[in-house]
Amino acid sequence: MKPSLRALVSLATALACASSAFPQSTPGSGATPVEKRMDQIVKSYAASNAFMGTVLVSEGDHVLLNQGYGSADLEWNIPNAPDTRLRIGSLTKQFTAALVLLLQQDGKLDIKDPVSKYLPDAPQTWQKVTLAELMGNTSGIPDFTGFKEMPAWGMTSHTVDEELDFFKNKPLDFEPGSKWAYSSSGFEVLGAVIEKVTGKSYGDQLQARIFDPLEMKSTGLDVDGLILTKRAQGYRPGTSGLLSVRSLSMSVPWAAGSMYSTTQDLLKWERALFGGQVLNKNSLKLMTTPGKGGYGLGVYVTANKTGTTIVTHGGAIAGFKTSLSYVPDRRIAVVVLSNVEGEAANSVADQLLTVALDQ
Repeated sequence: MKPSLRALVSLATALACASSAFPQSTPGSGATPVEKRMDQIVKSYAASNAFMGTVLVSEGDHVLLNQGYGSADLEWNIPNAPDTRLRIGSLTKQFTAALVLLLQQDGKLDIKDPVSKYLPDAPQTWQKVTLAELMGNTSGIPDFTGFKEMPAWGMTSHTVDEELDFFKNKPLDFEPGSKWAYSSSGFEVLGAVIEKVTGKSYGDQLQARIFDPLEMKSTGLDVDGLILTKRAQGYRPGTSGLLSVRSLSMSVPWAAGSMYSTTQDLLKWERALFGGQVLNKNSLKLMTTPGKGGYGLGVYVTANKTGTTIVTHGGAIAGFKTSLSYVPDRRIAVVVLSNVEGEAANSVADQLLTVALDQ
């Protein structure tokens, strides 16, 4: 989900230099057969600019592929690299869910409680909606991203209260807990709960509870006007080539989709989350147990044809498409961040995961 200081951002990117936190491979020069195969998959999409971005695949402690493809900024001719920062859209949701579960571990809330316990001004229609239902997309609160007013409304900055006011008086789509429907609205409400319970901003909580402890130094909550080095510009396919995408206000996706990150930081996140460094065992089980719609708490939990469990989520925000998958049994991580809209990123991610599982 998107005013642009693109020239300044891009210039800062061009002047910045960095080292990779993980070894960067160079397919074609001493690369393994698996690495070459994966690289060719990505290049088959990058050749037509259907895909530009960064890709990282790992199994256990071994990085199988860690590459940038295409341009981070076409106007400045800056290539994507493993440390390029991209907006990650709805991958943000699992971080929001993790914060809520951490607060439950702290004894500051209970996810079985109704949201009205923490937000006294919640409308009558939300009185039965629990925090768990918000995290599992079973609340019935309609997804604000589909409102007809959204394209214009989303271009201006809004406070948290204004965010909630945008959808809180809408009727529920269904009785809470009775069905499943993807809703970014629920995660906006969770962001408000996090702020109410802690007395601190959602962004500060992300930084203190997750980013700093895990040393995710290239990750953060994007805000309007932020000058960010190594930031990729977002694009969409046009009839005669790629077009630059106008961003919406980053106050809008917020706790549902306003983070930026790198493939390397997201690998840190996956390793830490499934290595017990973020949540305790009970909380991780809650997060990764599929409910309605095959959705856990902030993540999808599915299985392939052989029954292998895959914990995954995608993200889509103006100019960007992302995918993050993890196979707990084999500690396989597939991170695909694209600065081009469209389904190519999902196709790349699916094919890379298949290769990783088959090796």
